[in-house]
Order: sequence, then structure tokens, then C-alpha cells
Amino acid sequence: MRQVFPNVFAIRGWLGWTHLLVDNGTVTLLDGGFVNERRRIQRAVLKLAGRPQALRSILLTHGHLDHTLNAAALQRWSGAEVIAPADDRLHVAGLYPYAGAARVCGALEWLGRKLLRYRPPQVTRWVQPGDELPVWGGLRVVGLPGHTAGHVGYYSARHRVLFVGDAFAVSWRIALPPRFLNTDPDQVPVTFRSLAAWDVEQFIPAHYLWLPSDTVARVRRACYKRPA
Repeated sequence: MRQVFPNVFAIRGWLGWTHLLVDNGTVTLLDGGFVNERRRIQRAVLKLAGRPQALRSILLTHGHLDHTLNAAALQRWSGAEVIAPADDRLHVAGLYPYAGAARVCGALEWLGRKLLRYRPPQVTRWVQPGDELPVWGGLRVVGLPGHTAGHVGYYSARHRVLFVGDAFAVSWRIALPPRFLNTDPDQVPVTFRSLAAWDVEQFIPAHYLWLPSDTVARVRRACYKRPA
């Protein structure tokens, strides 16, 4: 576990990172993680807040398996509410009808659900872009479509940070998700370019090797280079 932003703690996973948002002894989990990450998340919650019930909310950015696998088990462990984008109902349930190149993603999801005995969480609240959530001092749901139909981010005006899910990945460069992982590949670069307008201190994606302090500047430079 490492701190990547004030009161934001990241847990390394097999494919990406989950993030714990801490506020006055309560914890909000951003995405549920993937294989072998549940116990790491549980240990982190206990280290940060002392008891399972401190995990109050699990926020999903979208319904891909590497973001939802542990949500149901963590919900049972803590009693947390689960919040997810309404347009990703079928993704969360494992029933989305993938088409085109995204059939590859659908096949991987199907196989993963079978092998890992996936059980969807009991979603407490389905949200839409623009909804305001009373967690971590207030989070606004931000529509970031393309990767999935309902893919969203979560924006904190209080902390000036935008959690962007799989809108992009960052390491030595900014990278968009491969076409075969996206339900609407043509929308992905449009969504990415929209990030340039956000006045934030940090973007926090779900996938990175490390999180550079100048991620916002990197994203803006990449946005301006991409053709409309």
C-alpha cells in the first residue's frame, strides 16, 4: 500500500491498482480489484481504519471483471454499499453482448468469470453522470464513455482530483485502452480529449506503473496532440 495523493492509498494488483479514500475514520474503495487482491484490500482497510465496517462504500468505475471481481466478497465482509454506473448493469452482471473486436474482451470476461466463480455484488445505488455522492467530502459522477457504455469517473472538488478508471493508463507515456477492450472504440479518444478541460491537481487512473506528479500536464499535452 502506498499513498499517491493526500488521503488516497493505492494497492497494487495484478492488472492495475485499487484506491482507498480515507476521510474521518471511514474508507471508500474505488473499484473492487482482481485476482489475489481481496485480502490486500482487507488488510489495508484494517490498517487505515481498524475495523471492516469502516469501509462504507465501494464505487465502481465500470463493470469489467478486473474492477468487480472482489466487490461482492468485500461487501459481505464490511457491509459496504456498492455504487455503480447504471449504463453498466449488464457488464456488472456479466451479461453484456459484446460485438465487433470487443468480442475478444467478452471471451476473456466469460472465461474469467467461469474460472474465478464470479458473483456480482448487490448494487445499492445505480448512478448517472452528474449525480453527487456524499462520500469523501463529496464526489461527482463524471461520464467517461467508450471503454464501456457506462464507464464513469469520480471528481472531488474538495481535493481537486479526478479518478478516471480506464480512460487512460500512464507510465513513461499516456496510453489509451486497446480497441478490443472497448465497447465503443471511436468514443474513447473523444472522452480522453475532454479531460484537458478539467481544472484538477491530479488525475488518478486505475492502471499505471507509477503515478507521475505531472500527470495532468502529460494528459493535456497528449490531448492536444491527438487529432479531433
